Amino acid sequence: MCGIAGSIDLQGRDRVDPALTRAMTARIIHRGPDGEGFFDAPGISLGMRRLSIIDVTGGDQPIFNEDGTLALVFNGEIYNYIELRQMLSTLGHRFATQTDTETIVHLYEQYGLSLFDHLRGMYAFALWDALRARLVLAVDHIGMKPLYLTQCNGRLLFASEIKALMVDPEVRAALDPVVLDTALTFGYMLGEQTLFAGIRRLMPGHYLVVDTRTGSVEQGRFWSWADADRDPLAAEPASATPDQAVEQARLLLQDSVRLHLRSDVPLGLFLSGGIDSATMLALMSACEPDSVVTFTVGYDIPTGDNELEQARRVARHFHARHRELVITAEDWWQHFEAFIYHADEPIDNPSAVSLQALARLAAQEVKVVLNGTGGDELFCGYQSHAAWPLLLRLSARLDRLLAPAWRAKLAGRPLGLLEPWYATLKRYPVLGALPYYLPRWQMPLLPVEEALRRGISYEGYTLSEGLRRRLYSPDLNTLRRQAGHKEAAFADLLAEARRRSGDPVDLVQALVALTWLPADALLVADKVTMAHSLELRVPFFDRPLLDFAIRLPPPLKMRGNKWLLREAMRPYLPPWALERPKQWFGSPVQAWLDGPLRDRARAILLDRRTLERGYFRRQPMVDLVERHFSGRENHIQLVLRLLTLELWQRAFVDGERRN
Repeated sequence: MCGIAGSIDLQGRDRVDPALTRAMTARIIHRGPDGEGFFDAPGISLGMRRLSIIDVTGGDQPIFNEDGTLALVFNGEIYNYIELRQMLSTLGHRFATQTDTETIVHLYEQYGLSLFDHLRGMYAFALWDALRARLVLAVDHIGMKPLYLTQCNGRLLFASEIKALMVDPEVRAALDPVVLDTALTFGYMLGEQTLFAGIRRLMPGHYLVVDTRTGSVEQGRFWSWADADRDPLAAEPASATPDQAVEQARLLLQDSVRLHLRSDVPLGLFLSGGIDSATMLALMSACEPDSVVTFTVGYDIPTGDNELEQARRVARHFHARHRELVITAEDWWQHFEAFIYHADEPIDNPSAVSLQALARLAAQEVKVVLNGTGGDELFCGYQSHAAWPLLLRLSARLDRLLAPAWRAKLAGRPLGLLEPWYATLKRYPVLGALPYYLPRWQMPLLPVEEALRRGISYEGYTLSEGLRRRLYSPDLNTLRRQAGHKEAAFADLLAEARRRSGDPVDLVQALVALTWLPADALLVADKVTMAHSLELRVPFFDRPLLDFAIRLPPPLKMRGNKWLLREAMRPYLPPWALERPKQWFGSPVQAWLDGPLRDRARAILLDRRTLERGYFRRQPMVDLVERHFSGRENHIQLVLRLLTLELWQRAFVDGERRN
C-alpha cells in the first residue's frame, strides 16, 4: 500500500523536474510513512511513498524486471501474488523480492497489456517501459484505489491524491462551475470529472498508455460490469439452482477472505453490526480463531444509526478483541474539517467522517483492516434494488396505455404542488415521509432515464429543480442548462448499465454500483483510512466473487433481501445476526447540526466570504440557511453539501490547508 505520483513529458522535450516528484510524494506522506522511492529518466519521473505490508524489509519500490527495462510504482495489494509467483517462475521469470508488487512487472513482461486478466486485488500503478518508451497507468476493476490526472504545459501529471498535483505551481486549484450542479445534486461526482477544473480520475477498470515517441495518450478498458461473463477470472457460470448458487457463493466468499488475510503485519476489521461485516468476521475467525481485533464507532447520543450494542454482540460471539470509539459532536466536527482535506473532493458522506475517526483508533494497533462494503451492491440489499425494477416494469406497461403528454401531466402535477413544501414537511414525523416516497411514486410516469436519475439523486428530497432556480446564480443556472453535464454523465453510466442485460433487476444493480461506489463509498474509504496510514481491504469486491454476483439470474438476486448471502453464511452466523433487518449506517449529523454545532455551521454558511462566491443568490441562500436553523424547514442534506463545498473551497481554492 502506497501513494504514487509522477509526470511525463508528452512532447519529448525533457521538461520533467525530479524535484517536483519528490515534493508531490512528500505531500501524501500519510499514505506511506515507511519509505520512499523514485525513478528518473529523460522525460519521465516516478515516485512513491511506501506503507510496508508485504515483504516489509525487501519490497522497496520502484520494482524492476531482470534487465531494468521496466520500472514500477504501485499502490495497493495483489492478493493472489503467491499463485502468480509460482506460475511466473515456471515460465522462467526470476524474482528479486517476496513482495506482491513484483508480480505486476513479470506479468507485463509475459502478457503485455493482458496482464490485468490475472490480477485479483486493488491497485493503481504506473509502469515505465523503456524499450517501448511508454508509460502505463492503471486502476483496478472497481476503483478501490484512486489515480488522478492532469495535463499541464505539455506534461501529464498523475497522483494518488489531488493535493499532490497541486504542488506543481502550474496546476491551479479552481472550481469548475460546469460540473457544480452535478456535485450538489448527487453529493459526489459522476464519471471521470472532478470538481477541480482540468483534473480527472482514471476510471475503474481502465488503463492509460502514454507513448513518448508519438505523444499519444490512449485509454483502454480491461474490465466492465456488463462484460462480467467474459472475465477470465470469473468462476464457473453462476448456477441457476438456488442450492448450487448458495454453495458457490459460500466457496467464493471463503476464498476471497482467505486471500485478503495475506499480510506480514497485524490486521483487523471494521465491524458495524450488520450482516456484511459480520460475514467478514465469521470468515476471518474461521481462518484465524480467537485472534481477530474489531473496531466499531458509535455516538454519545441515542440514534438509530448507533450499532455499538449489536457490534459488541457479534464480536463476543466470535471471541474477537473488540475496540470501540464513541464520538461527540465536537469530535465529529474536528474530523469533518480533516475529512474535507483528505477526501480531496467535496463529497457528502457523514458516515465517512466517523470512519476517519475510527481509522485513527485502528491505526494505533494494526496496519490493515478489512470491512464489509459491497454486500448490498453484490446481493441487492438496498430498497431500490427491490422497488425500482417494479417501477420500471410499471413504466413499460404505462407506455402502452398513456400518451407521453398525459404521463408528463400526471407526473408534474403532484410534484409541482407539493415540492415547494418538502422542506417543511420533513420537519413532521408522519408527513415527513412524503418528500421521500412521492418522487418514487412518480417514477413510472417519467421517462426512464429521468426517473432513474431522480431516484438515485433523491431529486426533490435534497435539491429540487425549483430550488435550483431560486438558489443558483443566473450564471450558474445558465451554465448548468447549457452544459447538461449531470444529464450527460448519468446517461453514460445508464448506457453502461443497460449493456448488462435488458432485465430491470440487472439494470438497477449495475446502476446503483456504477454511480456511488467508485465516486463516493470506495473513494472516501481509501482516503479516510490512508489519512492515518491504514490500509483498507474490501473482500466483497474480489473479481471472481463480484463476477459471480453480477451473473446471477435475476430471480435469485431478488429472492429476498440479500437472501443468497444470508443462506451462504447460515453455517457461520447465529440466527440473530442472519435475520437482523438492514440498518442504515450513518451519523447523528442532523441532531448535532441542530444542536451543539448549529452556530458554527450557520456562521460559515452566512459568512461574507461564503455569500460572495458568486455561485448562489445571496438572499435565497440566507433564507434557506435561516429557515433550516430556525427549525421551520429541514434542508439537512443540502446544508451539509453547501457546508462541505464552502470548507472545500477554503481548504483548496483559497489555499488555507496545505498539509
